[in-house]
Amino acid sequence: MLLRTPPIKPERLGKANYFALRVRGDSMIGAGINEDDHVIVQQQETARNGDIVVALLGDETTVKFLRISGKELFLEAANPAYPPIPFTAKAHEPKILGRVVGLYRSIP
Repeated sequence: MLLRTPPIKPERLGKANYFALRVRGDSMIGAGINEDDHVIVQQQETARNGDIVVALLGDETTVKFLRISGKELFLEAANPAYPPIPFTAKAHEPKILGRVVGLYRSIP
């Protein structure tokens, strides 16, 4: 069985921990991230305002912009059809899994 893997040279990534995540949905199309793309994520628990992050909300993973306004944090889509998500909702127990540092897209 042959599996396709992105042709990424390890020396381009440095010494941090990384993972790839397949994107579902169209919430980030305005940032050039399409459904079925693979985002390359540097694993870290913090991020800066404006970073594209992978966050865990309950049992769902999402790719969004992190927006910081005063002491409030929001996850913001790059598609106006989706409203911002407050990052403080205790019901979701939100957690940043990492910062998107790259993108892999297959050519059909």
